[in-house]
Amino acid sequence: MKLYIFAFLFLIFNGITAQKKEYLSIKKGEFPEGIYMTLEEVLQKTPSSAEDIYFKTAVKNDAATLPDKVFFYDKQDDRKIRKPLAVSYKGEMYFQTFRKYTNKEDKTYEADVYSRFCKVLSYGRFLYFEESVRSIWNKGLLSELNSLTQLISGNNKGIVLDLKNKELNIFRDCDDFNDFLFEHEIPSAQCDPDRFTLKDLRKKIDELNASYQ
Repeated sequence: MKLYIFAFLFLIFNGITAQKKEYLSIKKGEFPEGIYMTLEEVLQKTPSSAEDIYFKTAVKNDAATLPDKVFFYDKQDDRKIRKPLAVSYKGEMYFQTFRKYTNKEDKTYEADVYSRFCKVLSYGRFLYFEESVRSIWNKGLLSELNSLTQLISGNNKGIVLDLKNKELNIFRDCDDFNDFLFEHEIPSAQCDPDRFTLKDLRKKIDELNASYQ
């Protein structure tokens, strides 16, 4: 009888274990320092070069040490670093937003300043950063209407590197964010477009990433 009970419990345990899904994730500090030209280099954590670089703050009143938005320069000739997708610098990972790597629904958006790199604010299943974007079809309107708001629908957007789908996903609004959660089998968020801010979005992403830290 004990043998049957043990076998039964063993089968249940194996069933639960088999059902538990494992997801790709990246922890802070896992990227070797250097310049990452492509998404593939980022996913492989293999920089294409390790030039001696420095940064200049891209936004007024940002932190002086490892700010959220920066421009990078080559120390040897003071040349601005323009084309890489990402830069790992002093333990922080910085991305710029290229339409080449964005989700197909986000191809009409681009960063409102070229060659600006944004620091990853949350690591784990999704790498999260924030950038000001504009529509390529109506470049002036989005910034003009929403430049003073921090709502999810404003021009400053939350963006994740989706490791599963190997793409950048820009959260345009509440519906878009919940569509993303549904696609990844994550319960929807209580997201009121008139109240849900980037701070709320960061908190939600931090919760999703917590178990992968």
